[in-house]
Amino acid sequence: MNGPQREGPLRDRSHGVLAVVVRLLPAGRRAWGRAMLAELAVVESAADRRRFVGGCVRVVVAQPAVLRAVYPPVLGVAAAVAVLVRTGDVGYAPLRWALLALVGVLLALSAWGRRPGILGPVAAAPSARAVRAGGQLLTAAAAAVVVVSADGRNDPGEQARADVPIFTVLLACYLAGLLALTAQRCVATARDLVVGGGAGVVAAALWLAFVLVVAPIPADVGAASVAAAVAAAGAALVDVRRRDGAHRAARALLAALCAGTVTLLFVFGAVVLLSTYGPASLIPDLVPAALTPADDLANSRIELQDPYVALLFLAGLTAAFLGVTGVVTRAPEQAAGQRPDTEQDPLAATAAL
Repeated sequence: MNGPQREGPLRDRSHGVLAVVVRLLPAGRRAWGRAMLAELAVVESAADRRRFVGGCVRVVVAQPAVLRAVYPPVLGVAAAVAVLVRTGDVGYAPLRWALLALVGVLLALSAWGRRPGILGPVAAAPSARAVRAGGQLLTAAAAAVVVVSADGRNDPGEQARADVPIFTVLLACYLAGLLALTAQRCVATARDLVVGGGAGVVAAALWLAFVLVVAPIPADVGAASVAAAVAAAGAALVDVRRRDGAHRAARALLAALCAGTVTLLFVFGAVVLLSTYGPASLIPDLVPAALTPADDLANSRIELQDPYVALLFLAGLTAAFLGVTGVVTRAPEQAAGQRPDTEQDPLAATAAL
């Protein structure tokens, strides 16, 4: 015996850590990971092994494919922990469970969207990835607002029975529609996403410019509804006039629904921000019977948001229709991962410049 021998490379801690990390590599890089493990096996010094493993870990986690695979579950766990901590002070148990269910439904949908099927995985085009990521962030922000707002100022029973379940359904519709639109098998191309999303943003911006010019903000949703309809019609017209081949009508419809949903959500968000933080000149006088001008303004800010809640329900309907259309018209399974046309992705073209 020559003294105690170092534990074999297949059993020591350094090898175990590196073995776990290289499993994060995509299939095309697995040979690279095996080469790392083989090289580690000939490193004798414990300090050298630690340094080698540290360098390999930094290289592996810097890979875009690894980041895309790791950050969703990490963010999901962080969101779940944050909600558990935030709702710890909610004294009404049904309300807390309703809030946890809200976040759980959204996390489950997001996880479903990462697996092959009707909602995923996301298409390879940068435009699809950008639209999906942006929509998920907006949905998460809306869910955070719902959770933070449940602080006991309103009837907790009413929130648990109606408010939170309604928001759960609406946010689930938004997220499911977004996932279906950006899935690999969806017939919508990168250009369809840009046309639909761009039309929605432009229409919302024009509505905002109109409101700022003809202040105060309208106390009804007529102008906003017109903006959404014009955005949808414009997106469909632009898309269908420059499109030939299969799925022409389906792609135009998906672009139109995307434009309408984006417009409605952006307008509602703008109304919430302006009614809360905007100058008094933008707020219509909706409570003239208030005792003081300050009370009149404060109550009018609150009352202004009520009619625009209808936009959330309308956006939920368009998003649900968007999801159903994306699923019903999706490409055959053997074509998964391949967009039905060869148009260049606008985001990829911009990056190339």
